[in-house]
Amino acid sequence: MQTLSALALRVIFPLVVCFLAFVYLGTAGGVAVVVLYFIIMNLSAIFNRMASRAYAGGDYDKALRMLEKGLRLSPKNGNMRSAYAWLLLKLGYTKEAEIQIEQALANTPREELKYPLNVTKAMVLWKKGSLDQAVSLMEKVLENYKNSNAYATLGFLYLEKGDLDKALSFNLEAYDFNSTNAVILDNLGCTRLLRGEYEEAREVYKQLMKLKPRFPEAFYNYARVLAHFGELDEAIYMCRTALSLKFWNTSTITKEQVEGTLKELEEAKGAKPGETARDEANEAIQENKNDDINSKE
Repeated sequence: MQTLSALALRVIFPLVVCFLAFVYLGTAGGVAVVVLYFIIMNLSAIFNRMASRAYAGGDYDKALRMLEKGLRLSPKNGNMRSAYAWLLLKLGYTKEAEIQIEQALANTPREELKYPLNVTKAMVLWKKGSLDQAVSLMEKVLENYKNSNAYATLGFLYLEKGDLDKALSFNLEAYDFNSTNAVILDNLGCTRLLRGEYEEAREVYKQLMKLKPRFPEAFYNYARVLAHFGELDEAIYMCRTALSLKFWNTSTITKEQVEGTLKELEEAKGAKPGETARDEANEAIQENKNDDINSKE
């Protein structure tokens, strides 16, 4: 009965209205009614597109407003609500993000459609401090959902746990799955860095730089690798590049952390030339290695 009612509302009633519009308003009036109908029926998609444009332009408040308007028209649109939850999380509204992603999951009956939503939920769990739950959730997701974003998320979470052997094994698997995903490459490069495998880390970050990543972690971690080899000018440049990018609530490093490393690198470069400067830079980088892991937790 509900299916028949929905069919009547979505198909039969609009067809009757359009027919009557052509009969009583003529061709021009009928066309106008049809156009107006399609605009109304697609308003949520229009708001979603406007949100995407606002986000691309850096107007994140507007992006939130457009998504809110779209959701008022299509409250059961799981993908749109998931995008809303993800943006809320990135902007630091973790509690609100949790509410939205849970609602998105509740409105998504098919299990296979929940997999990408659970990736966002895992990130919410991480920000809430429930790292083990986030890892467990993503491990279950990966059993059935082989996707670059899922690989990138779980690889990063393994790094958060500090199990570098597990992180290396998994991030090599992720690299085999997609060697051109910037986050996967950063996960692998960071794993190599934290394990002290600097030559391997440098090769990964050289590959990553060709992709022109747009998140600060990529440049900050590469700076740490370069500093190990005494390439202080390049390391300083990478830190400055990192500082030019957006830091989110979901970023694994802070702007202050990068600024501190940059200052130490500049002091090391200016204090003594050659190997001594390299040693001082390495000391500064090694100190921040531990800070990274703690700050992520």
